[in-house]
Parts: sequence; C-alpha cells; structure tokens
Amino acid sequence: AELVDGLAEVGVILLLFTIGLEFSLEKLGRIRSFILAGGGLQVGLTVGATTIGLVLFGVALPVAIFTGFLVALSSTAIVLKLLSDRRETDTPVGRLSLAVLIFQDLAIIGMVLLVPLLAGEGGDWTDAVWAVGESVLIIAAALLVARRVVPPILEAVARSGRSDLFVLTVVLICMGTAWVLSLFDISLALGAFLAGLVVSESRHSSYALSEVLPLRMLFNAVFFVSVGMLLDLGFLWARLPLVLAVAAGVLLLKALMSTGAVLALRYPARVAVAVGVGLAQIGEFSFVLARAGQDAGLSPMGTGGDGTQLFIAVTVLLMTATPFM
Repeated sequence: AELVDGLAEVGVILLLFTIGLEFSLEKLGRIRSFILAGGGLQVGLTVGATTIGLVLFGVALPVAIFTGFLVALSSTAIVLKLLSDRRETDTPVGRLSLAVLIFQDLAIIGMVLLVPLLAGEGGDWTDAVWAVGESVLIIAAALLVARRVVPPILEAVARSGRSDLFVLTVVLICMGTAWVLSLFDISLALGAFLAGLVVSESRHSSYALSEVLPLRMLFNAVFFVSVGMLLDLGFLWARLPLVLAVAAGVLLLKALMSTGAVLALRYPARVAVAVGVGLAQIGEFSFVLARAGQDAGLSPMGTGGDGTQLFIAVTVLLMTATPFM
C-alpha cells in the first residue's frame, strides 16, 4: 500500500504538470479573480452548509467544521483528467473548475493548520490566514524566478539534439519545482501545476507534453488503484443504505453550493450546473486532511473508526461516479 501511494502521488504530480503545460500563465492570469471569488465562495458555502447541517443533528461545532473541510475539497486529479481527455480545459466550465480547484489546494494549507485548534490542542486562526498568504507570495516569487530561468535552460537542452536529456530535464523541472514548493507546505500537485505553467512559456512546450504524456498515463492509473485499495468492501456491503444516503446528500449539497458560487459570478445556469455537478465529489486531498484530523483526535462527524470508513466509502463512491456525472 505504501509503494502504491508513492507511485500514485507521482501520477497526480505528472497529471497536474501536463495540465499546466496545456494551460499557460496568460490564461491563469485571466481567471485570477475567479480563483479568489469562485473558489472562496465554493469552499465557504460548502463548509458553512455542512457545519450548520451537522450541528442541527447534534454534532459538536469543531467536529462539524472539520467535516465541512473534508466535504468542501474536490478531486483535482479526476476532474482535471476528465476535462483534459474531453479537451474542455480551456472552456468556461474548465477554467472555472480549475479556478475553484486551485483555491481548494491553497485552502488546504490553512485547513491543516486549523486542525489542532479544532481539536483543542492550541493554535491560532491567524496562523492559518498568514500561512495561506505566505504561500501565495512564495508561489508568485517562484513563478517570477522560473519564467526567467526555465525557458533558457530548455532552449539550451533542445539545441543539444538529445531527446533523452530533454525528457530528463522536463521531469526534473516538474519534480524539482513541486518538491521545492512542498518545503513551504504547498501541495506537490499545485507545485507541479505551476511548473507546467512555466514550461508552457517555452516554444518547446508541445514537445515536452508529448514526451511526458506516456509517463502520466502509466502513473495516473496507479492513482486510481490506490483509491480503490482504501475501500473496505465488507463495511460498504454491511452499511450500503447508509453509504448511499450520505453519498447522495454530499453530492446534492456540493452540486448546489458550487452551482450557487458560479451563479454568483453571473455565469449562465448551464455553465454553473456543469461546474457544480463536476465538482460534487470529495477529493484525494481530503484523505490527507482526514489523516491530520485522526492524529489530533478528530474524525468525520465525530463517530470514530466507523465515521472514517463511512467517509472513505462515500469518497470512493463519488469519485467512481464522477465520469458519469
């Protein structure tokens, strides 16, 4: 399981890198306002609605907020893979979905820092806000530096005529950028996406994409294997009605909140619904947050091991349903 998890993470890194290659810094600049407005609304509405609903059912407020964090995050890997396969990354639905997912990847930094506070282990709300702000500044600085450094390096390697050296250089830029940014608590996936954006500035970006795609397909398949390995089929069968009911509730809640967030930005209902349904699953980074919560004594809905298994079953079920949605 540990080996598969490691390989799956490589798959997510390569996926986000190629999405960045297919996108560009210019296109990202055009959606910067949607990242804050659309992403902030989606996360805020989803966390708020989940928290209120659980508190009404008698769940303690800190646990309800923690569960809201888990529900608010969508699957970057699955959604962007589907949009890429359908060539819809640069459509209104694709751009808005990407904007919300980028905000979620930044928000998880603050969420992880808030977990000890919610668990009563101390901490400060301002620490989370400061950490997210610091991450935005680090990302901006990394993009400025990389834009000046990466294109000349790729140009020099391309002039050598060595295709193997070119592939190794591209993979190094992808993995290296993701790793360096991860030292500042920025997710590997977001770091890889930013590396792809930088490489997209080079005139050799199309060639880089064609060389990396086979690697992406291989490792991305392992990601789906790793998700399937998390599911306890015995628990799913024993609690099937409950799992289906909770999954339906999460799907409806997230679809409504995400649709509402896009409608608030004055987009057509058709675009808003497409984004809402596309982001209605729970994401892979929720597993990271769930582990952080478990270490601090928090569990989904405050129901311990059963709550964790229910969360995993619902997440896998919604991930599986996403292509059909």
